[in-house]
Amino acid sequence: MQGSSSMSSSSIDALTPPCHCGVKFYGCFGYGTSRRCSFFQWYDPEPPARYSDVIRKLLETNEGIRSENIKLKKSRQELLDEVRCLQQCVHQTTSEIEAAVAASMTMEDNMLASVTTTRRRGIAIVALISVIVFVGCFSDQSRQLRRGVVCIGTVFSI
Repeated sequence: MQGSSSMSSSSIDALTPPCHCGVKFYGCFGYGTSRRCSFFQWYDPEPPARYSDVIRKLLETNEGIRSENIKLKKSRQELLDEVRCLQQCVHQTTSEIEAAVAASMTMEDNMLASVTTTRRRGIAIVALISVIVFVGCFSDQSRQLRRGVVCIGTVFSI
């Protein structure tokens, strides 16, 4: 039968020092035991000279990337402003086109009404002329019949 443990994982972590496996250090023999020596220091050798060149180049590259990022953000903002401006222009142009179409349709309706009125007036004029000619022809025929002359026909050009 196994006994149960009442230790939590946090208490285990507190007892176990963090592992820096493979990292070199200086210390007394038997460090961390009951002996009295408490000297401890990590071994941090000076990096090779080319590391400073690499670090300098990386910092320059980082600065270039930051500069490029700032330019891109500014360009993005300019493009967003331009898009907003173009959207306003499209909205305004759409409104103007709708107004022009409405005006054009009103003009077309007025022209159709005018054409209809003109046709009706033309029909009325033709009818009136026909009545006048017809009455005139009969009055001429009646005068000519009284005189003995027959009216064969009258040619009209309108």
